Amino acid sequence: MSVLLDEFLEDAAEHLEAAESSLLLLEKRVNDGLHDEGGVTLLLGNLHTLKGNAGMMGLTPLQQYVHKMESVLKQVVDGSLSLTSNLFESFYSAINSLRESLEKLAKNPAEALDFSDELTLLEYLVSGGAERNGGISYGREKKDDFGYITQKSNTLKVNFEKLDDLLNLVGELVIQRTTLLAFEAKLKETVKDRAVIEAFSESSQLIGKSAADLREAIMKVRMLPVKVVFQRFNRLVRDLSHKHGKEINLVFEGEETELDKTVVDEIGEPLLHLIRNAVDHGIESPDERRMSGKPPVATLALRARHENNHIIVSVEDDGRGIPIEKLKNSAVAKGLIDHRQARALSDQEALQLVFIPGFSTSREVTETSGRGIGLDVVKNAVTAFNGMIDIDSMHGAGTTFTIKLPLTLAIIASLMVEVSGEVFAVPLSGVLESIKIDKAEIHQVASGEIINLRDRILPIVRLNEFFGLNNTTTTEEMEYVVIVGSGEKRGGIIVDRLIGQQEIVIKAMDDYLGPLPGISGGTVLGDGSVALILDIGSLMGKTGRGGTDGGL
Repeated sequence: MSVLLDEFLEDAAEHLEAAESSLLLLEKRVNDGLHDEGGVTLLLGNLHTLKGNAGMMGLTPLQQYVHKMESVLKQVVDGSLSLTSNLFESFYSAINSLRESLEKLAKNPAEALDFSDELTLLEYLVSGGAERNGGISYGREKKDDFGYITQKSNTLKVNFEKLDDLLNLVGELVIQRTTLLAFEAKLKETVKDRAVIEAFSESSQLIGKSAADLREAIMKVRMLPVKVVFQRFNRLVRDLSHKHGKEINLVFEGEETELDKTVVDEIGEPLLHLIRNAVDHGIESPDERRMSGKPPVATLALRARHENNHIIVSVEDDGRGIPIEKLKNSAVAKGLIDHRQARALSDQEALQLVFIPGFSTSREVTETSGRGIGLDVVKNAVTAFNGMIDIDSMHGAGTTFTIKLPLTLAIIASLMVEVSGEVFAVPLSGVLESIKIDKAEIHQVASGEIINLRDRILPIVRLNEFFGLNNTTTTEEMEYVVIVGSGEKRGGIIVDRLIGQQEIVIKAMDDYLGPLPGISGGTVLGDGSVALILDIGSLMGKTGRGGTDGGL
């Protein structure tokens, strides 16, 4: 609540300042004999936003007072009340009172606000008492408070593009730091003066630490709590539960978990589809829940937590779960798979069917289901972030969708690999593990090559063949395989060598290059060479088996 209150107070102070500016301009034009309805409308807009924000914060007295100010201004608009000097004075006094109330809330969030005197003054003004008696009776000595002029703000609003520019500059610094490390290695081979090498190494380490600290500071500025997304769903769940005749308790956990604004801006859509899916498909009616021995009120939980350089967001309901056989039958009926394929699917593999475009088990088309639109959109959004999505469902107990995303989309941790003499970057957010297997364990089937990893069949992609690179001849009987995942898909990519982990700065590819299957961008390495960043989702989509039945 404290974070929300701080944001409200900053925002309210800005709206009051804007309202006061509008009031000053309006007064000047009225004194010049001009009728300025636009100025009144502008003033109304600022007050209306302040009123709405106060209502969301539960500050009813403040909301009601601003509403009364709006009512007075609306009388001015419709011509039933004139803009007199007494009216302007009362509004300046009202803005001062509102500022005082914000100061009280900043010192004590539990402060009981009272605007009874101010409301009485406005009523007196509207009734014409001020004009009849030749002025405003304040009931108490009016004081001039100019403290707000010297008030300091802890918040500075900056265009997000400027932060992007800063991050790009830090990215260049990261690249130069890598160059410095490469130069240091060469220096040790050629320079005999140990003191010079040690001094250079110490300076290099200090530059590296400063670059890391600067990057960390900028990343923190870009971070927002995930609650700004979570709290948008209160109204949605309320409306959907009423529409479907269900009782749902929406629970948030880990609201203070922070992630990059670019991720915050995009994560709302996949969560929207998952929540609508849970309300429509997963959660039962109160009567059905009673018959199953459950409480009539269902629980829908949105959870977020950090895990290394990733954020884990889950949507969990305690509903009926996903009926596996119904999934298979629906997929067969729609011609997505045949009976033989359906029988061969494990329960975990069958759950992946929900991500196929056009798939739906709903018999009726409603506003929230039956059109085959939703979970494939979730998969596509998660894949676009180099993320992964898992499903865990138990019949009669509920379903959990878990999304794993990188904390930021600008500088990412990657596994650097070598294929046919070329260096590629594999986003670490999509890397599950790296293994070395015997060539004999790779099997050829009609759809391509596969391996059996711990009783899971995974499709394999050979990067040299995918990109048309020269085949590296080797007598080695073992192959390096990087097990990766994107969205709901899992698979492996065969590489010649694992170089190691490295933080890289993502550089977009120029549009004139056209579509680049398997490539999501590029990065500049320390030696000045360019490494291409692999698009795991595209690679898995090109496998014969599609990577969809590798399990989760």
